[in-house]
Amino acid sequence: MAIQGRNGKIKGKINNIVYRRLGNQQILQIAPDRVKQTYATKLNALEFGLASAHSKVIRQIFRKVYEESDSKMNNRLNAAIAACLRSSDTEVGERTLHDTDLSCLKGFQFNLDAPIESRIAVRPTWSVEPDGLFRFKLPRFNLADDILYPPGDLSMDPSFTIGLVAIQFEKEYAQVIDYESFAYEKLDKQIQIDWECRRQLPAGFIVIVVFSLRYSAFNWVGKQIWSTNPQFFPTIILDAFHVTEDMAARGKAANFAVAKEECDKFGYNVLRTLKRITEFKEKMAKKKK
Repeated sequence: MAIQGRNGKIKGKINNIVYRRLGNQQILQIAPDRVKQTYATKLNALEFGLASAHSKVIRQIFRKVYEESDSKMNNRLNAAIAACLRSSDTEVGERTLHDTDLSCLKGFQFNLDAPIESRIAVRPTWSVEPDGLFRFKLPRFNLADDILYPPGDLSMDPSFTIGLVAIQFEKEYAQVIDYESFAYEKLDKQIQIDWECRRQLPAGFIVIVVFSLRYSAFNWVGKQIWSTNPQFFPTIILDAFHVTEDMAARGKAANFAVAKEECDKFGYNVLRTLKRITEFKEKMAKKKK
């Protein structure tokens, strides 16, 4: 509703015209139209909710690994998973990460304030064999010269951790397949890390491989103190891959050891979100009849 003031100026709204005053001038603006969500935009919004549900699972499982993250990590991970979902030819509402190309997850860094490529001079390499055998290598480097250390009076030592976790998002279940940590002293010394994971992988799961670098020191009473500088908490998803029936069978035939640990069911709305998408599609289908 518009009204006329004592000065003769109109303020308020008539139809889609908004009257307002700027100094001594009368300003007229066209009010923006309400945007009506289409079927496609609502469906995309629901699927982004599905990406967020997947993201919450990953964050919960790896929280104690990455420890620190940049302020936009949650949104970045949601977007990476949403991109994975869009790579699938399976219909929206029927697809999860298990139906997708996982390339968008590979190389994801939990903390862009501590990019791992700027904290260590060499790049890790790895491979996954048809039977699920995972090989990891960090090429030869100097412990004193090729690692960036936190500033401060306390001299820190580096430690690396590599780990594999298998996740079934639809069954809401995970297994810690294997992990290993490698601790060193900050010395003028060349080292190389070679590690293998020879454990059975569960069919139908997604394996996520993470790699991290941490820093610690011992004080004068022998207590280990870890760096709390958020710019020195690099953690990266090296790889993410699907475990096929054939890969699982080959690992079992090779008599690989079973998973190191099992996780409880997590229940972070993946199935509930899928159900909401299905209900929305059914509702819209009935309206068209």
